[in-house]
Amino acid sequence: MLFGKNMTPTGFAVRLAICLALDLADFTAGRGLFLLPWEEVPGAALLTLLFGAKGLVYVLEVIDLTEQIDAFIPTATLVGLWAGYDAGLFGKKKPLGPDAKTPRLGEPQARRLEDQR
Repeated sequence: MLFGKNMTPTGFAVRLAICLALDLADFTAGRGLFLLPWEEVPGAALLTLLFGAKGLVYVLEVIDLTEQIDAFIPTATLVGLWAGYDAGLFGKKKPLGPDAKTPRLGEPQARRLEDQR
């Protein structure tokens, strides 16, 4: 990931705005028929920089060779929302890891907590 693994709410908002801009470009200019998928490959590279391996889901837009159907599916925005949910920025999912209050099982902190009981 380009901006680190820990996503702040402000960083998430910036990344989501980039995703919305990419989907808007796909909806407007991306609907023309081109011989090459002019937006899908750079879009997947950008989303991979922003969200890591989750960004590779954007490559699925290459499946639509007509460039008509995939314009109506906001794939970049869906990838951004998925990454934000996994980071625990909204929804009921809590972030796990070194910055979270609850340690992951298997980490030394969790073992110390079990030993204290």
